[in-house]
Amino acid sequence: MNTRHRPLLGLALLVALVGCSSGSGTGDTPATTPATTPATSRATTPATTPATPVESGPATTAPGFAPDTMTGERYSWGPIGDTMIVATGPDGWGGGDPGWGMAGPEPVRTDAPTGIGIVFLNANGVYTDPCHWDVLGTGHADYGGVNVGPTVHDLVAALRANTHYTSTAATPVTIDGYSGQEMELQLPNRPSTNCDKDDPNDASGHEFVFSGPGLYAQGPGNRWDLYILDVDGARLVSVILSYAKTPKSDLDLARNVIETMKINPT
Repeated sequence: MNTRHRPLLGLALLVALVGCSSGSGTGDTPATTPATTPATSRATTPATTPATPVESGPATTAPGFAPDTMTGERYSWGPIGDTMIVATGPDGWGGGDPGWGMAGPEPVRTDAPTGIGIVFLNANGVYTDPCHWDVLGTGHADYGGVNVGPTVHDLVAALRANTHYTSTAATPVTIDGYSGQEMELQLPNRPSTNCDKDDPNDASGHEFVFSGPGLYAQGPGNRWDLYILDVDGARLVSVILSYAKTPKSDLDLARNVIETMKINPT
């Protein structure tokens, strides 16, 4: 099954998945399957077994789904490359399939103008133009157009250099003992109608920032708070998706989820 634009719980939150891997496709030669770089080449295919709540500490259950409606317990997400995530699933939020994120409470979930969500992914590449990623007109992403090195700072530099969205200066962050950088992207406040589409019957296109596991904007003016960590030489990116009108209480809750998560390389 093609999971490139598979929805989270049938909601607006969609992630481009290549086996939930760290594939890139960031070189000058077009490729239908993104390549990997040494920083994130340990990708595996997400399991489909429902996840079990985890009390604390490293994930000990088989990777898979958090429940459709979470109850404030600790759950496992992943694998993200070779990494499992254990984090609190806020009460009433929706768990993700296939194990890479969560969405805010109904009825808004991740939709504009007040929605929120969290996604975990690896990222090797950045699209030159997030609105026009189908370079060869094949109906799918061809290549990112920006060569990105293997480090946290390499990815930060590529994001900061892109002029199709605005970004803040990165600041140091440490989560569960792993260091990295935190920064914010502000995507354009416009419909994606004129962006590339993967389905000719789809009236709206998509704006992708990352090539490979390319999370795309959930609505006009989507704001991404990125936590980019070095996990034993591999990049782990956690993204809080929000909008200018997302309630502060939801943002504080999402930040706490990220700041208290456990990272378990397998």
